[in-house]
Formats: sequence, structure tokens, C-alpha cells
Amino acid sequence: MAASEQDYSCDEDDSDSQDGSSMPLATGPEAEEKSHFLEVCYSFVWYANDCMYDLGKLQETIQELGPLEKELWKVDPMQWYNEIKQRIAVNSQFCNMFPCADICSADLGPNADQIVSMIPSGHRVASRNSSKVRSTLRQFVRDWAKEGQPERQASYSPLISALLQHLPPPKQGTQQRAPAVLCPGCGLARLPFDLVRLGYAAQGNEFSYHMLLGSNLILNRSERPECFSIFPFALSLPNRKGRWDHLRAVKIPDICPMDALRQGAQFSMAAGEFVEVYKNQTNAWDAVASCFFLDTAKNIFLYIRIIANIIRPGGLFVNIGPLLFHYADSPNDVSIEISWEEVKPCLLQYFDIVEESEKIALYTANSEGLSCTRYRCIFFVARRNNVAVNGRSNPVY
Repeated sequence: MAASEQDYSCDEDDSDSQDGSSMPLATGPEAEEKSHFLEVCYSFVWYANDCMYDLGKLQETIQELGPLEKELWKVDPMQWYNEIKQRIAVNSQFCNMFPCADICSADLGPNADQIVSMIPSGHRVASRNSSKVRSTLRQFVRDWAKEGQPERQASYSPLISALLQHLPPPKQGTQQRAPAVLCPGCGLARLPFDLVRLGYAAQGNEFSYHMLLGSNLILNRSERPECFSIFPFALSLPNRKGRWDHLRAVKIPDICPMDALRQGAQFSMAAGEFVEVYKNQTNAWDAVASCFFLDTAKNIFLYIRIIANIIRPGGLFVNIGPLLFHYADSPNDVSIEISWEEVKPCLLQYFDIVEESEKIALYTANSEGLSCTRYRCIFFVARRNNVAVNGRSNPVY
């Protein structure tokens, strides 16, 4: 299917192999890419081990309860433990499907399929990669479950509606070219997928190998709607209303991608850091649709200039998201953290704002939980003017 038309060249630096890993030290870009990719694959394979460590600590805590507390709780601790353990086992089987040698841009050798699925003896998976496995499972709820429809409605629908209004796709059966829309930071690829279904030529761009492996699985290995059952909240014990809310199954995908896309659909994925991938694609795109993306920049000015460079004059830039700034709490990274009031003048150099408003959106919230984070997002629709993008920025990305 068209979704497999991929350009994988990711160079994300999240390997963390210094914390006891037996991974050989990388000696060049190719080796570093291979090392990082295998770290990500191993984090999926290691999922059950990581969860059982946390579950063991929970069991030790519960054993500290006295007879009176256990009587008041009215839950059999062993049943409680086994119920969670069973869900972890199901999630582990799902996670074991993620490693895929084809996604890596580096040459993994003749035994690639075996290498990505077998953790070397003594190797220790970095905790930051293990945590991303759990967040990836929650991301599936947002992007590919019926339960995530309200989140998608709040975040993706404004972007889609703006494109349909200002840059509509051609009617089916005509020879008119489909507008080319880029979706940077697309996560598990639901936004570009939905745009392609509407008649656009869409490309998703993603930096995280966790997300790339996840989108590859859901797009290319889903045989029917809701063919996978996962338990993304199995260890999410705080803020529950019901005793067993964390153990409910979530079925994905809500729609089978291979059945939903018509023949000839123009859908692709490009992996890698946004600036590196697109810095030379001048006037290559009719539109950019970004959701919770702009604040992933270390230098948001650079992102805006790259976006302005790749959109043809008259094209659209539609955006929704907060200004949380992904690297704000990272002590070893550059992070330019400015307000929307300061961002807007830079945007207006290259775009005319057609529409601007604030919209409320959630991100990977547990719909049955007692707590969630609501973002007041900046939503805008901007049309590219004729001002050329000149100058260079420091390569802080």
C-alpha cells in the first residue's frame, strides 16, 4: 500500500547507552544510527521486564498493609497482582511485533530480523526508552482508537476543516493534481492518513523511532478494524474512579488503513529531524499542517523559516498546539522559549494570518481517569506571501 512508501533516515539521539548497557560504542554516523535503532527495538522487547519491575515494587508496598487495611480494601492482593500481570503479558506480545529491520536507515547485516528482536546477553535497556514504550501505547489510544475520537476532533479537525475550506482537494475522477500537504511531527501518522482519505497527497514526518515503528505496524499490519487489543493504562494507578478502570482493553485501529485507502492514494512517511529532511525543499509543498509540533523546536525561529521556505507562495500553514517547548527542562540542550506574542512577528514576515483563535485540546488523556491536562492551544491559518527566506541560522537542531 502507499503507506509503505517510506524515506527512513532518522538520527534521533536518545540511546542513553551509558547506563550499564553492553551496546558497543558507536564509531561513526552509520554505527550510531544502528546503535540507537537497536536500543529502541530492545525497549519494546524489554517491555514486560520493565513493567514487572514496577509491579514487583507495588506488590512489596501492598504487603506492608496490615490485616485491618486489607479488610477495608476488600481486594484480594494476589488477584489484583495477577490481573495486572495478565494485561502486561498481552501488551508484551503486542510490543514484540514492533521491531522491524526495514525501518532502520543503517545496514543491520544479513541477520537483521533476528538482531532487532533479541536483546544481547547482559544488555540493559535505558529507562528513558522504556518510558517511551508506555507513552507509545497511550498514543495509540489518541490516534487509532474510538476512545481517542474526542482528542482527534479537538486537535486534527480544525486543521482538516481549514484545509478543506482554503485548499480543497480535487473532486474524485478529475485530472487535477492533489494538493501536497506535509504533516511534521505526525507521531503515529493519523493526521496524514486522514488527509489522504480526503483526497490530499500527504506526507508524515517523524523523528522518533518509537513512533515510526508504531506507525509502520498499524498502517501495514492491521488486517481489520480493532484487530489488536492493548491495555495502555495497566500500570496507571493514580486518578482512577473505578477499581478496575486501569485494566480495560482498548481496541485498535478503529479503521483498517489498508482497506480505507483507495488505490493510488498518495501517502508517504519521511523519517528524520525536520530541518535536516526539508531544508532544501524550496516551494515543494502546497501546505503544512502541524499539530503539537512548533514547540518541539530548539529554535522556533528556524522552524518557521524552514516552513516558509518549503511552502509555495499562496500556500497554507495551519497549526494547532501550545508553546510547551519540548527541550525546556533538558539541561544539555538549547531551548529558545518565547511567547506567542514574540513568535507572531516572525510568522508575519512570511505569512498573512487568515484566522487565529485559541482552542482547548487534551493530549493522550485517559478518558476514564480523574485527572487530565487541558492545553489552551494557538490555532491559526496563514497564507504564504512572496517574501523570500534568506539568511542562515545556527544549527542548534
